[in-house]
Amino acid sequence: MTPILIRCDASLSIGSGHVMRCRTLARELQRRGAQVSFLCRRQPGDLISLLEQEFTVLPLPELPLSAAEGLQGRELYAAWLGCSQDQDSADCLQSLAQAGITSASWLVVDHYGLDSRGESQLLAGLSGDGEAAARLLVIDDLADRPHQADLLLDQNFFGAETETRYVGLVPEHCRQLLGPHYALLGPEYAQLHPLVPPRTDLRRVLVYFGGVDPDNLTGRALEALLAPELAHLVVDVVLGLQSRHRQAVAELVARRPHTTLHAPLPSLAGLIARADLAIGAGGATTWERACLGLPSLVVAIADNQLPFAQALDQAGQLQLLGDAGSVSVEQISQALLAVLQDPWPRACGDGLTDGRGAARLATTLQGPQLPMQLRPSTAADEDLLLRWANDPDVRVNSFSPSLIAPADHQRWFQAGLSDAQRLLLIANDANGCPLGQIRFDRQPPGSGSGPVEAQIDLSLDRCARGHGLATELVRLGLQAMERHWGPATEAVAEVLDGNTASQATFARAGFVIDSIPADLPPSSRPATRWRWRPAASPCSVMPPAGSTLTSPG
Repeated sequence: MTPILIRCDASLSIGSGHVMRCRTLARELQRRGAQVSFLCRRQPGDLISLLEQEFTVLPLPELPLSAAEGLQGRELYAAWLGCSQDQDSADCLQSLAQAGITSASWLVVDHYGLDSRGESQLLAGLSGDGEAAARLLVIDDLADRPHQADLLLDQNFFGAETETRYVGLVPEHCRQLLGPHYALLGPEYAQLHPLVPPRTDLRRVLVYFGGVDPDNLTGRALEALLAPELAHLVVDVVLGLQSRHRQAVAELVARRPHTTLHAPLPSLAGLIARADLAIGAGGATTWERACLGLPSLVVAIADNQLPFAQALDQAGQLQLLGDAGSVSVEQISQALLAVLQDPWPRACGDGLTDGRGAARLATTLQGPQLPMQLRPSTAADEDLLLRWANDPDVRVNSFSPSLIAPADHQRWFQAGLSDAQRLLLIANDANGCPLGQIRFDRQPPGSGSGPVEAQIDLSLDRCARGHGLATELVRLGLQAMERHWGPATEAVAEVLDGNTASQATFARAGFVIDSIPADLPPSSRPATRWRWRPAASPCSVMPPAGSTLTSPG
């Protein structure tokens, strides 16, 4: 089996976030049968021993620590790498050669100190004799340098700019998975996502600023929580054993009633689900809190956290207090008192992530886990359907390319839930991860002289494209339509002539060209109408192998 290789680091300077999110991805890939190996530099706080409990780790030689004091931007990230990109690539390839690894199906790079130069060197060294070339997945947050990526993941939120940050930084063929929809969270978050009720009262607070917390923001938060007006609150504190501030934090915890200092936990999901408010950093834990709807007071502990924390603050998803250098104990205390007096106006994290980002990324890398199943849409699918509808590739192939406003979508969606002439189905993989949607809007029976028609619409999540699923989705949808309304309904699809992928999908599914839609105004974009008749199509028989149909009721 050709392995998947992951290049990432942790240290007291870098923190643990890159390794932890790569471990989440590696667990999902390993669960699907992949062989995963890590390449990590030895250094204080490297987490190599943690990774070795589950995976093969090829350690890179330890180097003298580079001075990072006072550095910013690219200079700081180069210091995190600890050497030149040329040296890092040479160390990686030597470690791989010693392990007998000459090729890989995918190389995953999650390191701010590497760009297209180091990535290209690693890819060139993995072109084993007779083996297919390795493909490159880059996990990034910064959008500040070029990448030689076939696939790029940036799980951060930047409002309207989320989709455009990597223009000119990746090759044209690179598929981009952008935003918290693809955030790498453990499977427990997807399990808890639909179960955690909205918070209504402030009774319990979670304090977590990462495992290292070099600025001791944990201590500042605890000092704020010592205010008499806040003494009734139950407080959970999480801090790594390696933090140099742990003893000072333990002393503050001992001074405050109803307060527990936890050792490092396998997952924060349980504490997040129990809490009513979090005080924490703006890193990867942002998406864990958002998935479980936890309101948060956030301090940006790194420069790269500030822009997306500001975007989330403006979107009403959290309250940004500022950066680590400026936020005071008094400021935290005042923010807590304000929340206590004026409960959070709404559930935070709405629509950002359902916790299935790791499954989506693994699907992109390895293909979907079949069988694919259809289920009826529910009220909980509203945000997901809006995301799919506003995907740039979907809009460009729509008759109306403008983005759909959330309020307009909500009205349309809510009306459709009780519309007997609409059949809206969600396609899930074998583990329940949503892959796409298919919808039929039927004209009321008896409304015309011809056959009863149902207009068809479908879309796939970005992670599910390129795996041949569209035709199967149409076939399963037609099966569901027949079972729901009987065999008298014909399906029609109006497809822009430039949308060759959809034209081919409907042709493979048994549709035939009917006519150019007569009811479109002359200024409309050229389109072709495709028609499917039950008696004339093989879709009227059993679903294709490897797929199942869940009755829409």
